[in-house]
Formats: sequence, structure tokens, C-alpha cells
Amino acid sequence: MNYSLNFTASILVCSACLLPYQSLQASEISFTPRASVSLTSYKFSQTPRPGALTPSGINGDDFPEVTFDVTFKILGLGGTFFKDGYYLDLSVQKSADEEDSFTLDDPAIPGGTFTETFTGDREDFAITFGKKILDNKGGLYIGYKSGKSEASGDQGQHLSFKEKGLFIGANYGWKVSNSGHFSINFAFADLEGDLTEDVTNALFTSLPTPLDINATSDAQGLSYGLSWSSRLTDKLSYSVSVDSKKYTFDNIKDSNPATITSKEFEEELKSAMISVYFQF
Repeated sequence: MNYSLNFTASILVCSACLLPYQSLQASEISFTPRASVSLTSYKFSQTPRPGALTPSGINGDDFPEVTFDVTFKILGLGGTFFKDGYYLDLSVQKSADEEDSFTLDDPAIPGGTFTETFTGDREDFAITFGKKILDNKGGLYIGYKSGKSEASGDQGQHLSFKEKGLFIGANYGWKVSNSGHFSINFAFADLEGDLTEDVTNALFTSLPTPLDINATSDAQGLSYGLSWSSRLTDKLSYSVSVDSKKYTFDNIKDSNPATITSKEFEEELKSAMISVYFQF
């Protein structure tokens, strides 16, 4: 199993709890836009590729584990529509560029060391449809989400990993005196992952086995999370949430049967986020 926090579900239960009960039951459509900022520790890794460097002798002919490990600064925008206890939410997030270096030390490499600095970013999108239950304290929802992590190296390599899929889940919130609301959520997600990797450095392109990757993979996972929300004014509210995702993608299939791929791709995100909402 892979465990993660579903960002959109946390935001939904926060914004829903902050709306008056009567507005959730009214026949008119209400809309709550929001903006968010977060710091996200992001890690994407590929397990070693046995024999992929044959017959170079580099690293025992195995291409080593590749990891892109950075802390992203992310901005997000979104909004939630409510009508008669139902809600529809849209969410987009975009990070600034960050850098991480890959180093391979081996006597078989000219100069003894190969180092490449990667610069990359992260994008996410989610759409969720749900129904408030249990006197509007809880909710059931389904949705679709996609994410893309992309990085380019100064030695010519380029990596792009995309995941997409459906999720279904539930959330629940508690009012804490007159201070605000505490909420939890959980969901099950079924995702597909696509990795493309272009290898252009002469150290690797001369090998008989192709190192370029154009592979598909999949993962299923249970999601869960926590958040706190409260009002600033009659129109403005805020939430603070923590976000932790970890997906392990297997069943990897490359479009080129001759390519030696990793056995697993792993993606892990841990975030701290502040969101601000506006009620019309």
C-alpha cells in the first residue's frame, strides 16, 4: 500500500465547515475561491537498473539509483461551488524551479566522477465532486487528479514523470468551541504513472543498450490527512494543513523491449500549507 494526504479533500472540508449551515442547504449556488502557499519536500527516485551500463564497467555495469530531492515553494489557486449539500472543487498548483545534483564516482569514468545538476518544477491539478453528510460535518467525494514533475540536467539529460487517476474518499470535521474547525480525510486512489527520460550525454549514448526511458507504471494507495481552519473576518477565512504523499509505482513497461528499466519509481511529497478563502 502507498499512503498519502489528499490536498483537495482537506481544502474541501475546510471550506465547507467555514460556510454557514444555511448556505449549504440553500437552493442558490455559493462559491468560495482560495489561494495557498506551501513548502513541499519533494523526492522522486528510480531504483538501480541492473546491467544497463554493460559493457562499460561503470558501477559494475549497473545504472545507479537516480533521485531528484528538493524543497519546492508552491503557489495554488482554486475554488469550491456549493449547492444543496453538493460541492464541486477545482485546484491547481505550480512550483518555482529548484536544483539537485546527481553524482557518480567510479574509476571507469573519465576523470573519475560524473556530476549533473538538474533544475525542475512541479505542477498539480485536481477536480472533485462530493456530497455533505452527517449534518454537513462529513462528506463523501470522488475525483480526478494529475501531477507532473519535470527536470533538465546541465549534461543533457531530461526527466519527466506524470501521474494521473481517480480517487474516492470521505472527510469529517469537528467544531472546536468558537475557535475554528479540525478536520480529517481519507481516500483511495488508483493512479497511472508515465516516465520519459532522454539521455544525450556521450558517456552513456555510446553503450549498446539504450538508456532512454518511455515507460508506464501504476499504483494504488490509501490517502489521509489533517487540517485546521478558522475565520479572520466575516468574508475571509484561513486553513493550515500538513500534506504527506508517498507513491510507489511498479508494473513498469517500456515502449522499447530492449530497455532495462528500474523495478520501481517512488514519489514522496511532504508539505506545510496555508490557504486563505473568501466568502461572498
